[in-house]
Amino acid sequence: MATDFEKYLSNALKQYGYLFPETDSQMAVLEKNLENIPLPQEFESPDFVFSGNRKNFKTIKFSIDNTEGEYNWAIAAREGKEIPDDMLAEMQKDKENARKN
Repeated sequence: MATDFEKYLSNALKQYGYLFPETDSQMAVLEKNLENIPLPQEFESPDFVFSGNRKNFKTIKFSIDNTEGEYNWAIAAREGKEIPDDMLAEMQKDKENARKN
C-alpha cells in the first residue's frame, strides 16, 4: 500500500513539474499544465548573441555577521571543550586574512 502511494506521489510530482519527468506521458501532462510564458523581445531571435549588445548587471554583496555561529562551529569541532585564547586569536587572524583575499 505504501509503495502504491509513493508511486502515485512520485508520478504526480513529475507531471506537475516538481520533479523531472521521466516518461513521455509525464512530459505531456507537464507541458499541458505549464502556462505559456512569453520570452522577452530581445530573446525572440538568437541574433542577440551576435549583436554585441551586452547588458551589465550590478553586483550586490551581502554582509552577514555570523561570528556567533562560527564560534559555535569551532566549539563543536573541539567537542564542546573551550578554545584557548591564543587559538581564538589565531583563528580571528586567519579569518581576517581570508576576507582580504
